[in-house]
Amino acid sequence: MSSPVVSRRNQPEQLNYRPILDVVKQINSERNLRRLVTMILDTAIEFSNATRGTLAIFKDESFNAELSRQSGRGDIKHEEISTLSPVLSRIRKTGKIIAVEDLSSDPALRPPALEPGKTGLSILCLPLRVKSRLMGAVYLDNTEQVSAFGPREREMAEILAEHAAIAIENALLHRKSTQDRVCDVYNHSAFEQFLDGEVERARLRGYPCGLLMIDVDDFKQINDAHGHEVGNDVLRNVAYTLSTTVRGADIVGRANERDSAPVVARYGGDEFEIVLPNTDRDGAMATAKRLATLFKGQKFTSGGVRLKLSVSIGVAAFPQDAPDTSELLLRADEALYQAKRSGKGRAAAWKGSGGTGPIKKL
Repeated sequence: MSSPVVSRRNQPEQLNYRPILDVVKQINSERNLRRLVTMILDTAIEFSNATRGTLAIFKDESFNAELSRQSGRGDIKHEEISTLSPVLSRIRKTGKIIAVEDLSSDPALRPPALEPGKTGLSILCLPLRVKSRLMGAVYLDNTEQVSAFGPREREMAEILAEHAAIAIENALLHRKSTQDRVCDVYNHSAFEQFLDGEVERARLRGYPCGLLMIDVDDFKQINDAHGHEVGNDVLRNVAYTLSTTVRGADIVGRANERDSAPVVARYGGDEFEIVLPNTDRDGAMATAKRLATLFKGQKFTSGGVRLKLSVSIGVAAFPQDAPDTSELLLRADEALYQAKRSGKGRAAAWKGSGGTGPIKKL
């Protein structure tokens, strides 16, 4: 989300607040955590006169830096901000706003080498609270000037932080209700809603929609021989591989750009599912073959155990193979059974009355 660029100085006061209030309206309706955090952080950097920022979520006595960004660069590594950890630790203990006009005057936060352009010379860190609970913080700094955060910039950042805390809490609750707790991908209930939506869009717009059903071969034997922890590692590895391969992206099973991007979910047990918008049976089959081949060549180790993994994949597409969501799931599941019966480690497309030939196999 690109915030409108306005000059924050020498303007009538009522004009200064309009853009940030518009952003507040947007964040209150956003449920995707990655998009929400990016929107909050970019807006905070833009309107507070910061050059960098981090949004962190507190967990017990530690914190998880969800995202770090720099103006003009986009995402940066958290480690680039040398003052991040001590500042967040201090706000975690005190729960109060931290405002440092000149880092050189604060020996507790000042790093051994104070480098302009790399180390924050001015720091503003605001707590994120839901009612009385401290849930996180927004860290901002300016690497180019001291006293960078005046009263106006600080007030804008405080307005944003107040609304951001509630929006993040809602997004976390939404993610918890839709996410598989083991694999960090969508659960089947959430996936069915996505699939219903994609099938309906496909129906209205006249384009196809592909569906893959994936099963980890011999997963029960892995669990029995090596235990559930290794089994869970296998499931997490499969989920990550599926997501990064079909989307060429970095976030496992999250619905970024959902209207045009595949969505990965765990169906249950050792089965996964992927919806491929605007993809016919041949296109879905090509993706399935690529995935099956990838797993055959993958080397995976968990708990000192070296494992050879493979997956079987069933393929079906709307409207070629099924007129609605429930039939599409059934056809993909039938194709998965055919793939496993044919030797595992392969993909099979469903063949029905509308099919054009024999079942395709890898």
